[in-house]
Amino acid sequence: MTILFSGQTWTSLLNYALFQAGWFVCVLGAAAGYPWLATAVGLLLVLVHLALVRNAARESLLLLTSLLLGLVVDSIHILTGILVFPVGSIHPGLPPAWILVLWLQFAMTLHYSLGWLTGRYFLGVLLGSASGALAYWAGVRFGAAAFGVELVHSLVQIGLSWGLTMLILLKISMLTAPKKIALTYRCFQALPPPPF
Repeated sequence: MTILFSGQTWTSLLNYALFQAGWFVCVLGAAAGYPWLATAVGLLLVLVHLALVRNAARESLLLLTSLLLGLVVDSIHILTGILVFPVGSIHPGLPPAWILVLWLQFAMTLHYSLGWLTGRYFLGVLLGSASGALAYWAGVRFGAAAFGVELVHSLVQIGLSWGLTMLILLKISMLTAPKKIALTYRCFQALPPPPF
């Protein structure tokens, strides 16, 4: 039997699928008025990821750091009037739980499907700025959140914050990367590399 992809490739694909599924669950769930259900399902996907990794302690450190960073960044966006979350917040000055789960889910990608960004800080800042702003804009378009000020101002502030955030997260990702363990999920660790 010929293996078309390596264990690392299958890991990246599954990791990306878990992240995308989590993004849609959280954003669409919040937009539909089910922020707590979205939070629970999103957390379940994070737990699946942690069950699949081979060094859950280091991975958890990265995820928790991202969660704390997300709490600070999104709280600043709320306090400056950039973001408004109509549902799911336990306090008006804090981000809702479902978006904090998105921070966990994003961090899940840093060792795996976004592992190719390791050490590429400038590219990470550029991609973080653009994709961060676009992801929030998509969430607003779906109805999970709203911008409190005009669109360009909101996108610029979110983009700048995500550029800086990516720089920090990429550095933390390097510090928490397993040193002697291949970055493949447990279920794919025995797959040999493809023959070509």
